[in-house]
Amino acid sequence: MEKVLVFATSFLDALITHPKEEGKGRRMLDDLAAGSGGGIVVEYRCDRDPRDLMEPEALAQTTALISDLELYPPELLEKVGAANGGPLKLLSRYGVGFDAVDLEAATQYGVLVSNCPGCNALPTAELTVMTILDVAGRRIPHYETASQGKTKQGPSRLDVSGKTLGIIGTGSIGKHVFELMKGYHVSGVAYDPYPDSRWAARVNVQYLNSPDKVCEQADIITLHAASNDTIITKKQIASMRPTTVLINCARRHLVDNEVVYHAVKQGKIWGYGMDEIWDLNLPLAGLNIVVSPHVGSDTDMGKIGMQTMSAQAVVDYMQGIRPRYVVNKDVLNSPVHKHLKAND
Repeated sequence: MEKVLVFATSFLDALITHPKEEGKGRRMLDDLAAGSGGGIVVEYRCDRDPRDLMEPEALAQTTALISDLELYPPELLEKVGAANGGPLKLLSRYGVGFDAVDLEAATQYGVLVSNCPGCNALPTAELTVMTILDVAGRRIPHYETASQGKTKQGPSRLDVSGKTLGIIGTGSIGKHVFELMKGYHVSGVAYDPYPDSRWAARVNVQYLNSPDKVCEQADIITLHAASNDTIITKKQIASMRPTTVLINCARRHLVDNEVVYHAVKQGKIWGYGMDEIWDLNLPLAGLNIVVSPHVGSDTDMGKIGMQTMSAQAVVDYMQGIRPRYVVNKDVLNSPVHKHLKAND
């Protein structure tokens, strides 16, 4: 018997608007198990805290899993990977990012890693635009003042219309952000190591040759880079203006958050928005800093996209078909996966 585990915390969530696709991901997995004649069992452990260390025993007899943000380091993959005598063959990421998985170790030990590109691009872009407006409008400081029965204190708010929007990372999310912001008649500059010149020509966005140039020219800067580097440091902050709005609805590590905190506090930039939990021992009260607990994809359609795409990878693999979105393509050379047919 082969086991499929689901760790994604929102995989079984009840949706708010109850679209027709609600529960489709679970139905796909349950149908897979029902049609296997008892050869496949699916277990849902969606209440597991992703911050807890994953033990090898938790993956006993597990051929495939849908992962959340829990870590899969080399020492774990060495023990559970199919190429090293373990059971695990497929790790289907519930979402786009795969920073929590050591890809080199996954490849070495025969674990195919898939993800869901584009599954939550529009919901994340929508949150980015909301955060831009909150920071430009100093929504949090004004709320703190008004909720205490006080009149306006400090600066009012910035205009957004007609400003220059700088996008660092022009994948699906970055492109959606620009499309949504066009209603504010913004102009666009961008940086991406792999520029999409046809898109840029169509929407009249100018690619620049570095993130630094974007920071120098843009009034509003939003990060959507698939990078493991810290892009915004003291150097980039120094090139910004007191009216610069900085947004990071991508990955925490893209920004040196302590440096940015002090820049906002000292008035070197207008404000900062981040879709991550604030983990620094620095108080936010009174500052134009907006944070949210990584909810960019946490809408009905965002969840449906992640649920169905991650489940499809599992269904395909268990039926002998190569998942459509393989991250570590070199693993396909492993004898573990030689049987997989092309996904037409």
